[in-house]
Amino acid sequence: MKQWIQEISGLGDDARDLSYGEAVEAAHELARGDATEAGCAAFLMALRMKGAVEEELAAFIDVFRSYSLPYPAIADSLTCACAADGRRMFPVSLPVSLLLASAGFPQVLLGGQSLRPQWGVGLQEVLQRFGVAQELSAKAWGAIWLQLHVGYLQTDTLCPPLGRLKSVREQLGVRTIFNFIEPVINPVKSSQMIVGVPSASLAETMIPVAMRSGFQYVYVIHGLEGTVDLPLYSNSLIRIVTPWGDESRLIEPQKFGFSSDPLPSMDISEQLRMLQRIMDGEDSDEVKRERDHVIFNAGLRLTWFDKVGSYEEGFQLAEALLRRKEAHKVMRRWVDLSQQWSRQERQGDDDQQSELSG
Repeated sequence: MKQWIQEISGLGDDARDLSYGEAVEAAHELARGDATEAGCAAFLMALRMKGAVEEELAAFIDVFRSYSLPYPAIADSLTCACAADGRRMFPVSLPVSLLLASAGFPQVLLGGQSLRPQWGVGLQEVLQRFGVAQELSAKAWGAIWLQLHVGYLQTDTLCPPLGRLKSVREQLGVRTIFNFIEPVINPVKSSQMIVGVPSASLAETMIPVAMRSGFQYVYVIHGLEGTVDLPLYSNSLIRIVTPWGDESRLIEPQKFGFSSDPLPSMDISEQLRMLQRIMDGEDSDEVKRERDHVIFNAGLRLTWFDKVGSYEEGFQLAEALLRRKEAHKVMRRWVDLSQQWSRQERQGDDDQQSELSG
C-alpha cells in the first residue's frame, strides 16, 4: 500500500493518477485486508485529496463487486441508493418504495448504517425498528423479494470487505471513494437507478461510474439532505442519463399544485411514528406535509419509469395506494416473511452445529 500512497500523494515526486491496472491492485489490497488500518486511512485520504479519476473509480467498482455475495438478477427493478450518512428528516423514500412495490414496480433499496449516529438515522435502523430482519442469506432475500417486489440490501453485508473497512471510514469522518462505490455495486444487475448526491457538482463524478455499473437509466438527484427525495418547498434540478443521451430537467412542484413548509428534523422515534401514521392511511392536517412529499415523489417515479402516462396519473395513483393502506400491507408482510426466514435459517445453523458437535 505504501507504493500507491507515494504515487497518488506525490511524496518525493509529482502526484499522479493510477492506471486501471494499478488501481485494481490497490483495491485488492484493501479488499483482502492486506494493508494496516493506518495504511488504508492514508491511501483513502491521499486519494480524496488528489481526486479519484474515472479509471480509478472503475477499478474499485470492478474489484469490490467481485467480492460481493451472489444475489438473484432483477434487471427490471429500480435501485434506490439511500443516504449512507443517514438523515435527520422524514425518510420519504421508504413509503414511496413500498407504494411502488405494491403497484408491481420492483424496488431494491440499497444502503447501510449511518457511519456516525450524529449524522442522522440510516434506513437500516428504521427497518430494524419496524421488525424487518436483516441478517438473511442471499437465498432468503431473493425468496422474500419474489413475493413482495421490494427488498433492502445492506452494503456492509452484501460486500464483506466494505464491512471490514467501516471502522477506518468512521475514524476518518469524511467522504471517500467508497461513497461513490457503494451505490453502484449493483448486485442484482438492476437496469434502473435513482441516486442522491450531496452537491450538484458530484453528479459529474457519479454519472460515468453509474453507467459503467450496468444501469441503463440513471436519475441523479440533489434532493433533501443529499438524498433522492425532492422537496415541495423549492425547485429541483435533476440529471437523467441513458446510453442515448444526458439531459437536465427542472422539477417545479408548484406547477403540479404542491407546496409545503420545509420538513423539520426528526429523531428516529418521531420518524417511525410519522411513517406509521402515513402508511396507515391517515390524511389529517398533522401529516399533510410529509404525506404530500410521499405522493409527489411516488408520482414522479411512476411517471419517470413509464408506469403511468402522466404526472397527474402518477400522483392520483400514489394517493389512492396510500388511502388503501398498501404501504402498510407491504411492510407488514415484509416483517412477517423476514422473521420467518430468519427463524428458519437460525434453526438450520443450530442443526448443522449439532451435527458437527455430535
